[in-house]
Amino acid sequence: MTEFEKMQRGLPYSPADEELTLFRYAARRLCQQFNCIDPEDTDNLAIVTTKLFAGIGSNVDIDAPFFCHYGMNIEIGDNVSIGPNCTMLDGAHVRIGHNVSIGPNVGIYTTRHRVLPLDIARGECETSQSVIVGNNVIIEGNSVIKAGVAIGEGVVIEAGSVVDTDIEPFSIVAGNPAEVVRRLQ
Repeated sequence: MTEFEKMQRGLPYSPADEELTLFRYAARRLCQQFNCIDPEDTDNLAIVTTKLFAGIGSNVDIDAPFFCHYGMNIEIGDNVSIGPNCTMLDGAHVRIGHNVSIGPNVGIYTTRHRVLPLDIARGECETSQSVIVGNNVIIEGNSVIKAGVAIGEGVVIEAGSVVDTDIEPFSIVAGNPAEVVRRLQ
C-alpha cells in the first residue's frame, strides 16, 4: 500500500513520502497563485480553485491568504464564505456544506501526529481523519476544528473555540475544548 493510500484510509503514514511531498508542493504552488490574484479577477480565481479543490460550489468567497496541504481532499458547497488566514490540513477528506461562514484565522486539521517512538522510528508520523462541516454553520474567527470531527447543521462555533468532538445540530459551542453553551431548537 502506498503512503497516499494509507493516508486516505486513516492508517499511519509517512508525510515525507516522495509522492505526498509532490502533492503538497503542487497545492502550495496553487495556494501561492490564489493568494496573489487580484480579488476582482474572478476568472483566474475560479481556474485556480477548480484545480486546487476536489469540488467547489457556486457563490464561494475565499479571502486570501488561504493555505492547505493537498487541496484534492477538500469539497466546498454553495454560498460559502472563508475569511483570511484559513488553514486546512487536508490529509483526509474535508467537506464544507452549503451556506457556511468561516471567520478569519480558522484552522481545520484532519492530521494528527503520532507520538509513540516506534511509530516515529518507522517514519509513520501521522494519521488523518475526515472533518465534516454541515449546512448553515458559522465558525467564528480563531477557532480550530480537529481531526475526526463532524459538525451538525445549524451549529455556531464561537470565536477562539477548539472543537475536538462531534457537535450536534443546532448548537452553539464555545471554549477549549468547545462545549455546548446553548441549543437553538
